[in-house]
Amino acid sequence: KLADFARAGYIVPLTDEVNASIEWSDAWKQFGLVDGQQYGVPMKSDLKSLVWYQPSRFAEAGYEVPTTFGEFTALVDKMAADGGAKPLCVGIESGTATGWTYTDWVEEMVLRQHGADVYDQWVAHEIPFNDSRIVESMQAVLDLWTEDNVYASGGTIAATAFQDNGQPLVDGDCYMHRQASFYSAFIPAGTVFGDGPGEVNVFYFPDINGDKPVLGAGVLAVAFNDDANVMSLMSYMGSAQYAMERQQAQATRKGGNGALSGFLSAAIGQDPSIYTPLEQSFLKILETAAIVRFDASDLMPADVGAGTFWTDGTSAVNGDLTAQEAADAIEASWPG
Repeated sequence: KLADFARAGYIVPLTDEVNASIEWSDAWKQFGLVDGQQYGVPMKSDLKSLVWYQPSRFAEAGYEVPTTFGEFTALVDKMAADGGAKPLCVGIESGTATGWTYTDWVEEMVLRQHGADVYDQWVAHEIPFNDSRIVESMQAVLDLWTEDNVYASGGTIAATAFQDNGQPLVDGDCYMHRQASFYSAFIPAGTVFGDGPGEVNVFYFPDINGDKPVLGAGVLAVAFNDDANVMSLMSYMGSAQYAMERQQAQATRKGGNGALSGFLSAAIGQDPSIYTPLEQSFLKILETAAIVRFDASDLMPADVGAGTFWTDGTSAVNGDLTAQEAADAIEASWPG
């Protein structure tokens, strides 16, 4: 939408002074770049390549944190075979946005199976949506989301709200939940984060080729006019000062005392001590990742990324379409 708004003239480019003041790396600023001009100011980061789990339950069952995707799938198989809690909690219901969690999983798999270049070509529609490699990644997710592997508190994956996976994770109905850093806001109140008994932690969603790709997302601020006060605000929102003040405010609202804020920022120059140790681990993953890609559906035309990718993806999850049929339908919906 940002690019659409920019090209339609609804928003204005940043002044050179504001652009120079943004305390974020070029890797993040590029998501607000349209046709060579900077329109967006990064103001929040989301790290999506995470798996939430309880270390003590892993230890009790003799499971180890996987470091490769092969180890991850083997662990899922072992958990399912052991017949206890389900390996995964999954839910994709989100009102009119139902399906977006499936698209996140597909994006993770495209990065892992086929690399950043194919990912970029897919987003830019330089390869069709129904390219065999994309279909492979769509199917890889469906192959993991079997009845043996998934606990869905709503009865089915599509009927389970994405917010409703934190409670069953803590209750022991499943062992793992792949979801972004912001999901801390949906972990039951009072949960302690760490490695102790009953505590919740995360591990990096493992890669395949050793390239450690990271899927991210975030929020960018835009300006509808170039008034000096507006531009001053834009500069502030792109600063480390804004990030730190927002982090502290949100942590306070969550009760303080080590509560996760649900906020994350990759702004340069922050004091890391204002983040909890778990949040600092999120930042370390972002900072050390060799490959970072923004959520593909957010970069695609809205009719696809916030439309058919969600709806036809949901149909595939429900078994109403095959991965190939869903990809064909999404490709047919691509504008132009």
